[in-house]
Amino acid sequence: MGNFKYIAVDRKGKRTEGTLGGFTREEVSAELRKMGLKPVSVEPVRGKKRSWKLSEINLTPPKVNPALKVIFFRELSTLLDAGIQLVDAISIVQLQFDDKNFQNALGEILVFVKAGHPFSEALAEHKNIFPNFVISMVNAGEMGGGLDKILSQIAIYIEKEDDVRKRLSSATSYPKFIAIFFSVVLAGVMFGLMPKFAAIFASFGAELPMSTQIMINISNFLRNHLILEAIFAGGVWVGFKAFKTSPGGKLFIDKHIFKVPIAGHIIHKSLISRFAKTLSVLIRAEVSIINALKIAGKTSDNEYIKQITEAVSIQIAHGRSLGGQLAKFDDVFPIMVSSMITVGEKSGALAVMLEKISEFHEADFNTAVDKLSKTIEPIVMGDLGVVISVIIITLYLPIFQMSSAIH
Repeated sequence: MGNFKYIAVDRKGKRTEGTLGGFTREEVSAELRKMGLKPVSVEPVRGKKRSWKLSEINLTPPKVNPALKVIFFRELSTLLDAGIQLVDAISIVQLQFDDKNFQNALGEILVFVKAGHPFSEALAEHKNIFPNFVISMVNAGEMGGGLDKILSQIAIYIEKEDDVRKRLSSATSYPKFIAIFFSVVLAGVMFGLMPKFAAIFASFGAELPMSTQIMINISNFLRNHLILEAIFAGGVWVGFKAFKTSPGGKLFIDKHIFKVPIAGHIIHKSLISRFAKTLSVLIRAEVSIINALKIAGKTSDNEYIKQITEAVSIQIAHGRSLGGQLAKFDDVFPIMVSSMITVGEKSGALAVMLEKISEFHEADFNTAVDKLSKTIEPIVMGDLGVVISVIIITLYLPIFQMSSAIH
């Protein structure tokens, strides 16, 4: 079985192109007719050599917009709920997307499913698009039934995750812009304006104030050691990247990131909300608590939380309670969280209690982000104004002194 690239027209004469899995051209053509399309051209996709364009070079795995995944799982859920078979549902949904990476991935998934492989295994072949959480959820739906409901829950989860990501990006976009703008202004002063003022001051031969002389010395040092500065900056950047990607470095950063002023509190709330929501959805999908914990730890994208969930899952396997074990790690899971989980375990409503925890921390996260975006602007602008004022005073102070001396 392989992929076939087709060109077809619908009943209204509209041209459609895409990729479809099948054994032969005839099988693919028959599949297109079932979908209400008239095949014009059906050709196998061959791995032929071709010249590469610079614009096509991509060093990272192709990413897919989360909104497309939401549409995919939501429409797939609707079609399955209407009684349509999974293979037919994927074939229909695949035609909705113009994104080539996503369409090609769905074409390969369709080939796997047609060959008799489980849907979860087909998704696992594209982990750069579908994370472990999605694969485990689909696997649970395949084993326990109700795949359509599971797919609907996945769509809701991805949608909320994308909303959280956008809120964080929105809250940090303004500080990033100010930092870049300030860096450009500072570089312009040090490399462009300061040398001109230094030449003017030297022509007068007057003694400069200490603050002005310090600024001139810094400017001269920066301009005369550009190569060393570039090597140093590159070394620091490479070293930080290596530290960040190393197991020990990532664990150190993820463990202490909650202590970062302002941003640490927001990240903490976001991670707790995501962890509780993931765990709740997995438990509702009848995934075992041990596996659900491990998956929730992995999807948190935090090495410290992953380490905690691994340790807690071992204790739960020996009969300990989830709430009691999480209470030992109160630097990540506050007492309120572990206490609510304990109540949920005793009342048999753990999934419901986890949803409440997620909703509470999500609301707290939204409030913190809104407050951050309102307060950070005057703080940043005030700090920027102070720095610029100091630079201007330092530059013009000798001129004022010279004018006073003349008078």
